[in-house]
Amino acid sequence: MLKEIYPHQSPQNLSIHGPCIGVNLADENDSHYLAHYKDVFEFAAKWNAKFIVVHTNEEFTGDKTVVRQRVQHRLQELLLLSKNYEIQILIENVGLQTKGTLLFDWKEYRELLVMLPEAGSLLDVGHAYINRWNLPNVIEQLGKRLIACHLHDNHGLSDDHLPIGQGTINWNVLFAAICSSVPKTTLVFEYANVDIQTALASIQATENSYLVQAAKITQD
Repeated sequence: MLKEIYPHQSPQNLSIHGPCIGVNLADENDSHYLAHYKDVFEFAAKWNAKFIVVHTNEEFTGDKTVVRQRVQHRLQELLLLSKNYEIQILIENVGLQTKGTLLFDWKEYRELLVMLPEAGSLLDVGHAYINRWNLPNVIEQLGKRLIACHLHDNHGLSDDHLPIGQGTINWNVLFAAICSSVPKTTLVFEYANVDIQTALASIQATENSYLVQAAKITQD
């Protein structure tokens, strides 16, 4: 598909999302994660991707401390692999309190980034909102480690991946925080179950309204 869209050159600012189905860094029985991620890096390098997004975990069992240590070790392996391709790894905040899959809450997520200084952060706004993270505070504390954000809306209960404005996230406050703390962060619209026209209209509305308004707020 990429070759059909970009037959002669790579798209600008392309990012790659690592596998989140069939790969689980938290699962001690997953012995194929490195091979799968090597394929991801090969593909990302071919298309000059800016970064690769990695999930810490999907569903997990066992003692959380032990599982977190396993995930940290495997992330270190992926960081070593990334050096061969000169592509940055961004660690996404995943897992939901509402589903019992939250392995790295804000405290643990922040500590993980401290222990893995070569990794960047990708803040999934929808996940953070469901888990009751203080989004402006999180954005400020992540600072330059925050390389990208996944933008999508929900009502604070389930990971609906709605277009911006269709849920209850306060986007004015969120974008003001981004413009103030990390104005150059990459914004990725991660919608689900919407047609392309609806998605494009939402992106255009965001550019014309929220981001402009947030920029004005930071200038006051």
